[in-house]
Amino acid sequence: MEDSGAATEPPLLVTGAPGSQPCELPMPQTKVFRYRSWDINQQSLYLRNDQLVAGYLQGPNTALEEKIYWVPSRGFKQNKLPIVLGIQSGTRCLACSGTTQPELVLEDVNITAAAAQAGQAEPRWTFFRSYQDGAWRFEAGFEAAARPGCFLSTAAQPGQPLALAHPPDPARVLDFYFQGC
Repeated sequence: MEDSGAATEPPLLVTGAPGSQPCELPMPQTKVFRYRSWDINQQSLYLRNDQLVAGYLQGPNTALEEKIYWVPSRGFKQNKLPIVLGIQSGTRCLACSGTTQPELVLEDVNITAAAAQAGQAEPRWTFFRSYQDGAWRFEAGFEAAARPGCFLSTAAQPGQPLALAHPPDPARVLDFYFQGC
């Protein structure tokens, strides 16, 4: 028989005090990968007038080379190898703009924050990648999630911006090499 006067233990889950904010669980830590990158014509990426440009950097100009940072994007099927790409220590994302013509832009969004949102309402930050024959390639390239069929590319001529292109386009280079750094 139960003792009706006995103290009961508090429930395991307690609602917050009136006016208090609920605690949020921390986001899982995402490893950020850092790479040097160049196309198969040996053009490196650097920043000019707030655009990523591909060109030949030699001597002291090699210090201008932008490192590429990426994190996995969990908002898409992982077999497509979705990633969010950025520069400047991952503080600026590469994004596919929402204009009628696909355009590659830089946005002041941290890649880890973008990866947490990518796939929900923001596919513009996600690119699908794959690896083939020692290079990140078109057949296994960097396809914009927001623009299926558009791939990251450099111009065959140096000094032109990194852009999105529909293959095949002989004026665009779709093959890249990456080296961890």
